[in-house]
Amino acid sequence: MDSNLIYAKTPTGDEAVRQSTRVVQRNLRMVLVQVDGKMSVEELSAKIGNPRLVQSALRELEDGGFIAPTMDAVSVWQEGMKTAKQEAAQEPIPPMSQFSTFGPKSLGASESKKGESAASSFSSFGKPILPSPSPIAEAAQPAVIADMREPEDRPYRPSMSVGRKGLLVIAALLAILLVAVIFYPYEQFKPALEASATRMLNAPVNIDRVGVTLFPSPSLKLVGVHIGEPEDGKITEVRISSLLSLLGSAPHQVAKVEVSGATLSANRLVALPMFIGQAAASHEVIIKKMMLDHLQLTLGDSLTLNELFGEIAFRQDGSIEKATFETADRSMLINAQAGSQGLALSLEGRAWAPFGTAVSFASLQAKGLLQKNKLLIQDIDTTFLGGILRGNWLLDWSNGLAMAGDGTLSRLDTRKVSAAFAPSLKIDGDMSGTMRLRSSGGDWESLWGNLETVLSTEITRGAFHGVDLGEAVRRSGVSEVRAGSTKFDRLRSTINITPKQVVGREVRMDAGMVTAVGQFNSTINGQVEGNMAVTMQTSVSSQNASVRIYGVLPDLSATTRK
Repeated sequence: MDSNLIYAKTPTGDEAVRQSTRVVQRNLRMVLVQVDGKMSVEELSAKIGNPRLVQSALRELEDGGFIAPTMDAVSVWQEGMKTAKQEAAQEPIPPMSQFSTFGPKSLGASESKKGESAASSFSSFGKPILPSPSPIAEAAQPAVIADMREPEDRPYRPSMSVGRKGLLVIAALLAILLVAVIFYPYEQFKPALEASATRMLNAPVNIDRVGVTLFPSPSLKLVGVHIGEPEDGKITEVRISSLLSLLGSAPHQVAKVEVSGATLSANRLVALPMFIGQAAASHEVIIKKMMLDHLQLTLGDSLTLNELFGEIAFRQDGSIEKATFETADRSMLINAQAGSQGLALSLEGRAWAPFGTAVSFASLQAKGLLQKNKLLIQDIDTTFLGGILRGNWLLDWSNGLAMAGDGTLSRLDTRKVSAAFAPSLKIDGDMSGTMRLRSSGGDWESLWGNLETVLSTEITRGAFHGVDLGEAVRRSGVSEVRAGSTKFDRLRSTINITPKQVVGREVRMDAGMVTAVGQFNSTINGQVEGNMAVTMQTSVSSQNASVRIYGVLPDLSATTRK
């Protein structure tokens, strides 16, 4: 309770002071008698000496209508005086006393007694001292005292404050505004929006529905946006922030546009004016920033890059200042820059695994160029299978899918290479060399399934597990040798890999006193057939032998031909 409040008795409370039966409880009556319209709650508490008792009693007295805060008490007294004044105007004024010579002398003692009792029935004892009553109220007060009857007991109802009324008015206005925003006929803007978007994108644009959304922020919502031909692109939802920015005359400055669930062909993307370095054809709307989520980029009819997220910043003329895209797991970051030759790309990857393959790149940096029906990746520099791969790669989707590439290998771990591409082949060492590849197919899976690769490799300080060539020479054809391993200092070969077989030519192995030259063929199921001419040198002589190698990986057999 506010300690600065000042309470005054109401007419009910004033009557209760005179009639002890109205307020029976001793503590309530004690506090009611002390309420005089001058002392605050704090002063009453100090006078009585029990603040808790005083505050509890004041609440009960206020709830019972016996007291009221000073300003509310004034209104109660003034209402009573006004009623009394009206009643006094309707009744004749009695003589001042029974001894007065004014007025009718027939006025008996009984009426005089009646007037006396009426005057005494409303004592001024305990009446609240109110702030500066007006002269009219002072004149009307005797009439009120003379004719006041016992008021009805009514609970006190505090009046509504001005601040609360203001809040209710504001809430009502906000509710009306909210209803107006939700049910406004935004569909009438659809033709103008379609025309503006068509000029901006230089392609026909159709919108299924126009509405508004309030969460997470008020935005104009475009649902089902179609760009160009059916295969060119479709956007599930576009949100245009800052509704008020679309009012008034052009140009309209839009702080942010959110594009969600877009499916766009790469050919349509590189044809948009903003992605080829041109200013927007329409200056009606100037977009500052565009956010993209769940973007799908289609390359031809059978290849789609899924779950891309991006942000594009625009200049005042509508051209792109900066564009960045990334995969959902953030393993690949792409910075794009518009240019006359196409969309220039800068790629940076961390633990990135190309979709549809079993390999990953620990780190990758490259530059690219996206053109119509073509993606060229150049200056690839990546950490790959424990070594370094540098090269170029081209993907074309003008007629199905086709790819070609070349690169250099440096110190790749052959165990990781064999585990990724030929799990049944067990070989150790560091691999270096060159690589050329090409392929074509109807989809991404068949593209890699039809891969043809030419490797010119050199493996150093390794071992080939599956056959022991030295032991086969020492047995001189007496018996075949199964399994084992052959250590070497250097192993060189040219390997042609096709979908059906692996062919090794110009195979040359150096292992100290042992050298071997030959070739081998292997099917996709690991069936190996090969011939090696082996020379073993000792301190006094040399031994030559032709060794046949055959069997199924990983364990092969070797025998010396006589």
